[in-house]
Amino acid sequence: MTMATRLQSYLALKHSRYDMLLHDPSMTSREAARRAGVPPQLMAKPVILDDFQGHWLMAVVPATRQVDLQKVHKLTKRHWRLARESEFSSSFSDCDIGAIPAVGNAFGIETLVDQSLAGLKDVYFEAGDHEALVHMSSEQYLKLMPNAQFAPLCE
Repeated sequence: MTMATRLQSYLALKHSRYDMLLHDPSMTSREAARRAGVPPQLMAKPVILDDFQGHWLMAVVPATRQVDLQKVHKLTKRHWRLARESEFSSSFSDCDIGAIPAVGNAFGIETLVDQSLAGLKDVYFEAGDHEALVHMSSEQYLKLMPNAQFAPLCE
């Protein structure tokens, strides 16, 4: 079980209360939730977007949903596309590819969060590898991103 170094430092800085949940190796957020025995709608999945001008945005949605780029466009007044992992992986160098934590502030990236995650009791997200999840109350999770915008982001 390893946690991304920057995430671990950020959680300590914010005095976050959390626990770790181990699971068999997985390659997607939804699969990680299944293997950990967590309802997938409680799993926060980060999706990295690019505005065609070198600006990155993390859109966080439940693992059961997809980002609606039109909704993100209306909210930000900018056009976005799904970024390829090879384009942004260096920004998450202490994370395994495909296991980025859904906490943009820990990595200095602007973040939007689907409002459905704010109404949950608990939230789970990747710890930075393919075998561990971070579990915390949604209240603790929301405190990690004080500048994040909360809005409907899903199809």
